[in-house]
Amino acid sequence: MEEQQKPNLPEEENKIPLREREDMVLNTGENTENPPMENKNQTPLSDIQDLKNILQGEDQGPQPTPQSLPPLEEQNEEENAEDILMALLSVPLEVTVEVGSKKITLEELFSLRPSSVIVLDKPLSEPVDIKVNGKKIAEGELVVVNNRFGVKITRIISPEERLKKLKN
Repeated sequence: MEEQQKPNLPEEENKIPLREREDMVLNTGENTENPPMENKNQTPLSDIQDLKNILQGEDQGPQPTPQSLPPLEEQNEEENAEDILMALLSVPLEVTVEVGSKKITLEELFSLRPSSVIVLDKPLSEPVDIKVNGKKIAEGELVVVNNRFGVKITRIISPEERLKKLKN
């Protein structure tokens, strides 16, 4: 059986489907309104030039006109401040109570069993730390309420104290 000879085309052209190659040959560019394109999916050169101009900052694209912008609703400052406050009041925060901590080695960690006891660094008489999103904001005492843990706030850290801790 004889092998059908492939036309002697560069390797890139062999990857282009036959139908698209036929279109390339048939589109000779005689029609000046639609210049020939190497690929049907290719962007026209004018679009590429427009994109280059925009990226280089020469063309800022279509600029909005005052008529095309929706009219701004006028609100008095009091209503605007109230809306902002209401939005802030609904932001969820994580409150944690830190009873104490302890640094242990990896060996000690691996030796822990269900009956193991970890002795924490705080004595029972010291207040626990109350943190909001990881920042200490208060201190308190552990209490039991309806068979659940609770914390009774004994001291709120002032903003000045919190700023001092941040600077140190």
